[in-house]
Amino acid sequence: MIWPVIFLSGILTYATRFLPLSKIMPKNLPKFVQQGLQYVSIAVLTPIIINSILISDNDFIISENNPKIYAALAAITVALISKSILITLIVGLSVLWIFEFIIK
Repeated sequence: MIWPVIFLSGILTYATRFLPLSKIMPKNLPKFVQQGLQYVSIAVLTPIIINSILISDNDFIISENNPKIYAALAAITVALISKSILITLIVGLSVLWIFEFIIK
């Protein structure tokens, strides 16, 4: 049973990569599809980021000793103000490193 699932997953993964590059798909997608695609990256990345901030070694950790929470809050604040990815990354990583140095 596992081999058909693996094979089907491979075909689906290949198709999702191939179709946008081929002439099969139309050049311009319908407006409702374009609007829906705007939210895909947020929907995919948010659980990954939240999971990496709040869960460590299968333990749910929300405490004052978690430097990732402070870095995330600083990065969110800077992102909302500056709207710059580079500045957000620099500030977030700086806060993370400073708090890791202080706390640990």
